[in-house]
Amino acid sequence: MNIFSVSLDMTMFIKKLLSEEEFHDNFNTVDFVKKTLVCFSLEDKKPLWRLWGYAYNNPGVEHAEIIVLRELSKFLGSNPMKKDSQYKVTLYATYSPCLNCCEEIWKFLQKEKVIMNLNISKFYNFYDYDNKISLKVLRKKGVEIKTMTLEDYKACFYLFVHPKEIFQPCEELDAQCERNEIDLDDLWNEVVICMCEIEDDIFRRKRQNSELFTSDGDENNAFIRLQNDTKTPKKDEQKEPQAKIPVKLPPIKYMDRKEGVKRKLSFDEPN
Repeated sequence: MNIFSVSLDMTMFIKKLLSEEEFHDNFNTVDFVKKTLVCFSLEDKKPLWRLWGYAYNNPGVEHAEIIVLRELSKFLGSNPMKKDSQYKVTLYATYSPCLNCCEEIWKFLQKEKVIMNLNISKFYNFYDYDNKISLKVLRKKGVEIKTMTLEDYKACFYLFVHPKEIFQPCEELDAQCERNEIDLDDLWNEVVICMCEIEDDIFRRKRQNSELFTSDGDENNAFIRLQNDTKTPKKDEQKEPQAKIPVKLPPIKYMDRKEGVKRKLSFDEPN
């Protein structure tokens, strides 16, 4: 039986590799992409991948993050953790999660008690106040959030596209990675304001349907204890897209795949 299988939902692909074209079309920092792609893995402490794949958003229905979380919940429900085990979820996302997706991520983590690393290629409406607040909430609650570096793109390509091909970045990638990192650092370091302003700005609208980022006991209303500001950073000047030029990268040390399970990768240092 083939270890690679495709879900009946054609927005979700389990244990299936991306094509190089799909990867470069979505994980590029030059062109605006109207859809979101999320590559994900669930690993144990060995570390071995127990579940992996990728998902696209279902336009007008569900975001890619929600589809991934549902698949992870299904797997964890059928494969509960042992007392001495610890699962880690790693996400490589073409866009940062929106307010609603951050809420669902938080609910997932409250239920499943797993570690999560979130690697972002581009920001989704970064200067939107609600989206900025929601990212800070996730970070406050233990999600490791970072913008993707060149090494992250190489790792994602190796793990989800092809283990024996070399990732060829566009010429603008290094510069864009640096800008994204600066924007994220600015967000983490913004000046704080009164918690009640956050409550008035966001929760009043969300309460019409459901409470945002709430749970029982001490975790009731996570935003109330989060500090943030209202100032909006200036946007970077727009630049004309440049043609993609392949860049030679150091070779990757390949690791064996067996029965659809992957181990962590490593890279050779350049000479």
